[in-house]
Amino acid sequence: MGSPREQHWGVSLWPVALLVVLVSLAFRERESALAKLSFATEDTRPVSAVARNDGADAEDEDIALFTHTNNELHCMDRELRHPCVRELRNFVEDKANADKRGAALSCVQEVLASSRDFYELKNMTHLLLDLDTVEHAFDRDSRDDDFVMSGVAFAEKLMSHPECLAEFDTKSELECRCVPLYAKVAILKLKNAKLLDRAKAVFDRISSMPWSGTTRTYAPGDAVPWDHFQHTPQIWVRGLRSQPVWPRETWGDLPICEKLEDNFETIREEAQQALLSPEGRFEDAYRFLYEKGEWNHVMLYHKREFTEACELAFPKTCALLKQWLPSKPGLPWTSDQNEQAMVIKMAKGTEVELHSGPANNILNIHIGISGLTGAKLIVANETYRWEEGKVIAWDGSYDHSVNCVECEQERVIMMVRYMHPDMAPEHYRGIRQTHFEEVPAELRG
Repeated sequence: MGSPREQHWGVSLWPVALLVVLVSLAFRERESALAKLSFATEDTRPVSAVARNDGADAEDEDIALFTHTNNELHCMDRELRHPCVRELRNFVEDKANADKRGAALSCVQEVLASSRDFYELKNMTHLLLDLDTVEHAFDRDSRDDDFVMSGVAFAEKLMSHPECLAEFDTKSELECRCVPLYAKVAILKLKNAKLLDRAKAVFDRISSMPWSGTTRTYAPGDAVPWDHFQHTPQIWVRGLRSQPVWPRETWGDLPICEKLEDNFETIREEAQQALLSPEGRFEDAYRFLYEKGEWNHVMLYHKREFTEACELAFPKTCALLKQWLPSKPGLPWTSDQNEQAMVIKMAKGTEVELHSGPANNILNIHIGISGLTGAKLIVANETYRWEEGKVIAWDGSYDHSVNCVECEQERVIMMVRYMHPDMAPEHYRGIRQTHFEEVPAELRG
C-alpha cells in the first residue's frame, strides 16, 4: 500500500479516519438524496456539481448533457449535473470531428486532475461510463475508448475520496457502500473492455484493503470480503453459501424450482397469450446493459406487490406466485431486487454485456419457455442453455451475460428472483437499516 491514495485505507491512520467521518457527517443531509445504481446498482441524485462551460449566469448555465425532459435517462430518480457540457455535447453530436473530440477529452481530463468534489466525481463516473443514459454515448464504438477509461479513472478517484471511504463507518454492511459499488463498476467496465489485468489489479486492491474508522475496524481483506474475481456484488452478506449455479441436488432449499417446473404448462400458456396481448405490457429491460437488439420484460411481482399486469395477463400464474412469494416473510430485503417475478423476452441478435447483481443474497431462478435454441446464459465464464420447462438456478451476484446472437427466434423465459435460503434473523442483528428498508426493532437485537 505505497501510494498516498492507498494509505487512506491503512489501519494506522486513525486520526485521518476520524476527520473523514466528521466531514461525512457534515454532508449527511445532502447525501440522503442518494438511492440506487444499475447496474443495477445505486440510484443517486447529485446536487452539488458545478457546470464549467462558458461562464454564463447560473440560471443560463447548461449543466446536463442528458435530461429527463428529453427522455434521455433511464434512471428516473437521478439527475446528471456535470462540467464540460458544451464540449461533450459538441463531441457527441459530431464524433468524427477530431478537434471536438480533443476539446471534450481535454476538458474531461482537466476536471479529473483538479476536482475534489464528491458529487462531481460521481456524476462524471456515471456520465462517461454510460450508467444512466438510454442510449450509449461513449462506449458505443469501443469499450476501451479514452472517455470510458476516463470514467474508470473518475471511479477510482471517487473510491479514494474521504466521503466515499467514510461509508464504511456511516453505512451498515447491508447498505450499498461507495467503495465496493464503484470498484464493482470499474472492474466490470474493464472486463468488458478486455483489460483483465487492470480489472484484476482493482479487485486485488479493494478485496485486500483494511479500514480503521471511529465505529468500525476491518482487517485487510475484511472491509470488502469478495471471494472471487468474478464475484463482486456491492452488498455482501456474510456467511452465505456461494456457488455460481445451484445444482438440482440443492433444490431442497429452493422449493420454487420444482414448483415452477410442476406448473410449467400454466406459465407457458399465459406467457404465450401475453406476448400477443397489449395487457402483457412488456417494457425495456436494463437498457444501459446492451447497445443493439431488444430485451424486454413484464414485471409480475416487485417490491412485495403483485402488479396489475400479473393480475390481468397472468391470472393463474399470479395465483401460484402468491402462494410462493415472499419466500421469507418478515425478513427485510437488502435490495428491491431481493424477490421479483417477471417474464423476459429477447430479440434475435441481442447481446447483453457482462454485469452482476447488487447483493449475494439474491438467486435467479429461470425457466425456459420458448425460442431457446441458440440462446446462451454465461455465468462465471461457464455457458448454460435453457430448456423448455426446465429450471436453471444461479447466483446473479456472479459475473454473467446473456445473448441471443445465435437464436432462431425470440427467446422467452420466466425469472423469479429469490432470497438466498441461508438468510436468517441473525443477519440483521445490530443493523438498523438495509439499502432497501429499515430493520424491525425485534430483529436488531
